[in-house]
Amino acid sequence: RQASTGATAAQILAANADTSGATGAASQTEASGGWDESGATAVALNGDSATASGRSAVALNGDSATASGHNAAAVSVDGSTITITASGTYVVSGTLTDGEIVVAADDADVHLVLNGASITNADGPAIDVRDAGSAVLVLARGSDNALADGAAYADTGEDAATAALFSSDTLTLTGTGSLTVTGAHEDGISSKNGLAVTGSPTITVNAADDGLRGKDWLLIDGGTLTVTAGGDGLKSSEDDDETKGFVALGGAAVSVTAGDDGVAATTDVTVEGTNLTIAAGGGQAGATVQTQPGPDQTDSASSSDDTTAKPKGIAAGVSYTQDSGTVRIDAADEGVQAAFVNVGGGVLTVDSGDDAINASNGDHTIEGYESADSESDDGSVLTISGGQVQLDYAGSDGIDSNGSAFVTGGQVLIGGQAGAMDGAVDANGESTLVGVTGSPGVAEGDTVTVTSADGTSRQLTSTVSADYTTVLGLTEGTQYTVSTTSGGSATNTASALSSGMGGGPGQGESGQAPGGQGGPGQAPPDGGQGGPGQAPDGARATGAAPGASSSGGQ
Repeated sequence: RQASTGATAAQILAANADTSGATGAASQTEASGGWDESGATAVALNGDSATASGRSAVALNGDSATASGHNAAAVSVDGSTITITASGTYVVSGTLTDGEIVVAADDADVHLVLNGASITNADGPAIDVRDAGSAVLVLARGSDNALADGAAYADTGEDAATAALFSSDTLTLTGTGSLTVTGAHEDGISSKNGLAVTGSPTITVNAADDGLRGKDWLLIDGGTLTVTAGGDGLKSSEDDDETKGFVALGGAAVSVTAGDDGVAATTDVTVEGTNLTIAAGGGQAGATVQTQPGPDQTDSASSSDDTTAKPKGIAAGVSYTQDSGTVRIDAADEGVQAAFVNVGGGVLTVDSGDDAINASNGDHTIEGYESADSESDDGSVLTISGGQVQLDYAGSDGIDSNGSAFVTGGQVLIGGQAGAMDGAVDANGESTLVGVTGSPGVAEGDTVTVTSADGTSRQLTSTVSADYTTVLGLTEGTQYTVSTTSGGSATNTASALSSGMGGGPGQGESGQAPGGQGGPGQAPPDGGQGGPGQAPDGARATGAAPGASSSGGQ
């Protein structure tokens, strides 16, 4: 999995399980909110009963149902439970006040069209796909639909449903209509295999535990989703196959408010063109800020907090990769955590209670680094090669890599200053972190302008508020002026930054730390810092990524 270092989203997904079967299961007509009416079964729900008509039809009427028509043999009704047992398209409309639709059709292709349907089940899921070759749920064009379950299920066995919309097989949601899902028992929408959202649906989920969960994988490639979850917002949890357990986000607008992690994946999270907003654990305002212990202190909080929830914006066991899109994270704990963090484009803004970005192997052991401890290189790698990244952290670090960290391009603004244990940057291994740090201060909404000595400038609108700033992705040895609307300006020379570089609010024009800074090839005075590319003893620092120079992008 070290191939994840600096990878693109396409490269990550190519190494994972194929999702094309699910995305191809829905026709273009269905993705547009339509269906093949010539062979469809109409299901009408009417409060406490159901009737069916047409080639195959089911009508729901409150708490009972009846079926008739061409494909009636494929629809059985037992009180208010409607069971579908054969391939076909079934169009559901009306209201069922206490019942469910069950799909039990081994190897069949079942397409359910919700066309103004409202289904509530007091003691189980509203829709339960127990067996199917492929299952597609279409939200009809212009329709409003709702699914809800109760807090307690009658069936709590090992294989029982756990969500208002539940599938034991891969499930595809598509169409252009709207769906509101209330998961009072556990999850809102859940599949024991893969879960795909395509087309342009509008989906609102309120769940006691997880919002959307695809155990094998979760793919959201379109639509507008609003998810409120007591647990994780979006989740994939398969841990027995390294090609599964991933969350792939495409051209969708997704808003997540979660009690725990906003997005949680056993392996990978990829972002391509997504507009993603996450509030996890009450956001940065809900964080309990802890400082690093001193050399003669023990971290008593670390053991007592082992069972305490630490809500992260995005938690990926292996990699987080963003090629494009806009991601906004407000998290009580880390903003983004993964063994391999790759940002090649788009916009990423983080407000966090702990590290804004943490590259850490976590539960994922990287080959060759099995014996790494918390203060040594654990093999994890952070790579920022493009895009715009802004990081605001209440505690710990802006960028914290337990392994290597390479910022070689893009615009990177971090609230705070490098040079301390709790500071703008911290890397245990090799690093290319070239920038300027110190004054001026910055406030949210400020225009931040970075101008190089040759007059080239770039601007961004700050999402960060801090007394000092750190700007990365610059060219070593070049002089830069950083100005902010509220904090004035300061001119410094870009150099390699680290957590132990020293320095402070009183940096001079050249960015030198108190005690003096050694020039290229020179050892600094006692207490000083080696010059660009130099270790404190005058030896050459290992500051460049393999195959890369130590200078960042302009």
